Amino acid sequence: MIRIVCPGCGSKLNAKDELAGQTRKCPKCAQTVHIVADPASAGASINEVESGQHVIPAIEAHLPTHDLPGRLNRESHYLICGKTRVEAAWENNGAGWMLKTNNGFVSAKRNREQLPTQGNFQLVELKFIVTSGGRRLTGIVSYQLASRWALTTLDQADDLIVGKISGLGCLNKEQKNVLRLAIKEQFMRPVWEDAAAVLEYLANTDYHSPGVVGK
Repeated sequence: MIRIVCPGCGSKLNAKDELAGQTRKCPKCAQTVHIVADPASAGASINEVESGQHVIPAIEAHLPTHDLPGRLNRESHYLICGKTRVEAAWENNGAGWMLKTNNGFVSAKRNREQLPTQGNFQLVELKFIVTSGGRRLTGIVSYQLASRWALTTLDQADDLIVGKISGLGCLNKEQKNVLRLAIKEQFMRPVWEDAAAVLEYLANTDYHSPGVVGK
């Protein structure tokens, strides 16, 4: 039996050994939970298990390594996705986090009453490089946010949201479709047209990997 901790509500759960490497919904809060082999065998301490710290299982060793960020990358663009829509966006332009509304994006600082207090949210980082031809999209990585109070930090300091990350994320079909559309709406075609790895990732049915980084 594998012991795991839900990153959303902190519930201690048990899973059968044959489910190692898979994802399931927490029966208490519906948060996506990555089932990993015994964390002790992966080099994690009991304190890490009890705190719900994300542990990368050995089965994911063949995937690209994505470190959890300590702050927002100033060269990246960030989106926060709910189940079926973009909730907020951030870029390093001094405007802070912007909330998505039916009338477009508005300042989170000026519309704090619209910040959701709970939900299943993914923080999605769009990675760029600057070439002689301009800015180019090269990668995408998703991070799972805590299910409660995560977005209530958006009207404060920009980087506080990274403190609400509970582990690497995974995007469902609807979220991938939303992100693909958002990229095409927010950036000119030359920015994303050569990002083959990102576009393929958003079009495929891999709903477990946190993202890809192209060359």
